[in-house]
Amino acid sequence: MKKKLISLTLLLISAQATADNPLSCSLGVLQDLGWLIEQTANVPGLYDTDTCASAITPVFTYNDTTESNATILQRSEAALNSTATRCLVNRRYKQAAGTAITKLTDNSEFTFPLPAPDPRDPFLPPPDSWIPSERRGYDIPLHSITDSVNALYEKPFVAECATAVQIAQLAVLTEHYGPFTDAMLDPGDIGIGTWREYAKNPSIRAKTPLLISSKHRKHPLRELARLGKGAFYGQMGYIRSVKSNDFIDSMDNIGQNFLIFDISDAAVMALQSRTSPLRDINEISERTWKHYYKRLKKGEDKQELSSEMRIELEAADPFFSDVEVYVHPLKVKSFAAHLARQFLFNPRTPFIFEIYEDYQSGYFHERYVNYRLNQCKQQSYCRKVDRSHYKLTDNTGRVISRKFTSQRECEAAQDVAIRGLLEW
Repeated sequence: MKKKLISLTLLLISAQATADNPLSCSLGVLQDLGWLIEQTANVPGLYDTDTCASAITPVFTYNDTTESNATILQRSEAALNSTATRCLVNRRYKQAAGTAITKLTDNSEFTFPLPAPDPRDPFLPPPDSWIPSERRGYDIPLHSITDSVNALYEKPFVAECATAVQIAQLAVLTEHYGPFTDAMLDPGDIGIGTWREYAKNPSIRAKTPLLISSKHRKHPLRELARLGKGAFYGQMGYIRSVKSNDFIDSMDNIGQNFLIFDISDAAVMALQSRTSPLRDINEISERTWKHYYKRLKKGEDKQELSSEMRIELEAADPFFSDVEVYVHPLKVKSFAAHLARQFLFNPRTPFIFEIYEDYQSGYFHERYVNYRLNQCKQQSYCRKVDRSHYKLTDNTGRVISRKFTSQRECEAAQDVAIRGLLEW
């Protein structure tokens, strides 16, 4: 099928674009996210959409002779909401993750809390960068998200494993979205703290997944493997003890929160070959631990057993050897290395895996698409900050500093502004 590639400029002209032309804006955001936009004289459609499984560029074709603008708009909006677009976003996290992790690990004054009885403050940020949120048990950026993340690259601070992985994910997203981060998000959207309190911050409470929702939580590795390699980058999870805390000897190593940095094709294919990959991987982990714990009880050297365990796990499945994950303060290691290390500190219990929902990634993506569309249309809109706060973004993309206590109040101000009676 012969296709004619046209530039975004020509596309806008062919669509008779105006500032508020929704078709030109929708196609423009698709192109911005990585789609190739082509005009065709044949039947229009979507091509090369398996974007998690390979590095291909998806193609959106349209035929402005046989299709109405309304039809093209409907298809482009569906493409914006598609898994192909979400995979395009997720696979780009690899580069952002490399940048963020390097900056975090280069900060030699990013330290783990000193051993102390729990509970303890899990996050002690640099001064004048993060502040406690009102009526909530987590910290939010003081001035802007970007400034607060940059402070974590450059200044001394303390974070334990859970808050550190939250920081890492936020850093990845900030690196990926760059200057758009502060344009599309309010500092109050973000929070760093204990998991229970973290779940209350607006970006998590909205429950907007990118690829992994709560319905995938039971079989996340199966879903990620089904999508392909690009789905794994930036995904978070936990290496947890099977047994209770009574079997934990080192509370500072009770578990490891991780962020996936890289994965091999072999590891993805191995997961794809399994009907229940998470269950199978956890069974391998438990079975391997049982073998080495028996030997430990017979008096064999724990350090030597740990080294042997790592080698055996690496040989058992590429998942253990070929998935590189970031864990604070241990930097980037394989799962086999982490399980072998856990055997040294907490040998009386096996450890298994779980994968978290990617709500933060989904929230950022949704905000970005909405921001770019409204900015392109030069359209003001009301944005929910949390349950009782809304902000009005003007038709240039600038956020009005005032917070409205309800959507109705915000929309009333928007209506006044549209009629030219409110100073932006």
